[in-house]
Order: sequence, then C-alpha cells, then structure tokens
Amino acid sequence: MQVEVPLLSYEELIGYREQQNDEYTTEKIQNRVKQAIQFKQKRTALSKPNGLLTAQEVKETCQLTKEAEQFMRQVYEYYQLSMRGYHKILKVARTIADLNQHELIEIEDLAEAVSFRMGKIEPV
Repeated sequence: MQVEVPLLSYEELIGYREQQNDEYTTEKIQNRVKQAIQFKQKRTALSKPNGLLTAQEVKETCQLTKEAEQFMRQVYEYYQLSMRGYHKILKVARTIADLNQHELIEIEDLAEAVSFRMGKIEPV
C-alpha cells in the first residue's frame, strides 16, 4: 500500500504547532471508527474485519454503485489487476464505505482505495 503525504514544514519537523482546530484528534478518529463498526454490524452479520473476507464474502458484501462499477472496470483493465489485487482494493473500499456510512461502495470510496493501492490515480 502506498500513501502520499505532504512534505512537513520546518516548524512541523521540530514539533512546533500553532493553535489549530484539528479534525483528526484521537478522540474524533476513535468515534468515527466506532460508528463505522456499528454501521457494519447493521449492514452484515459477518463479524470479521473486511480485510479477512473470503472471495465469496467479498462478492456478497462489496457491492458497488453503477458508477463505481464502471470505474472499477477501468482500473482493473488499465492496471491489469490480478484477482488478488482486485479483491484487496474492494476490501479497502468496503472499509472506507463503512467509515462514510455508505451501504454500497461509491466511486469516491473506490477511488480512495485505489489511490492507497496504486498511488496517484492517472485518468483512465
């Protein structure tokens, strides 16, 4: 998995932080994860993490919107994904969709998952 992060400023590097309203506090992230777990429990009877889903479970639980399905086809063909790579992207996309409380995996959930797997997304 690849994640692109911005270059730190010198102040950030040495630990100086201005007072700011940080949307990514530990407490806020914990709450968001708890909400995603509750959403997943309502969505499916499966109790295992999305990363451990079998191929059949991926097929059953990783349903895409029409737009996301078209995008996934383009990504699959452009990057010549293996079945394993295809399933890994869907599992991450399902987790992102759970965080966003989407019943179906939407194109933005899928695009984020693809960016984690493939780096920057080139137009396909």
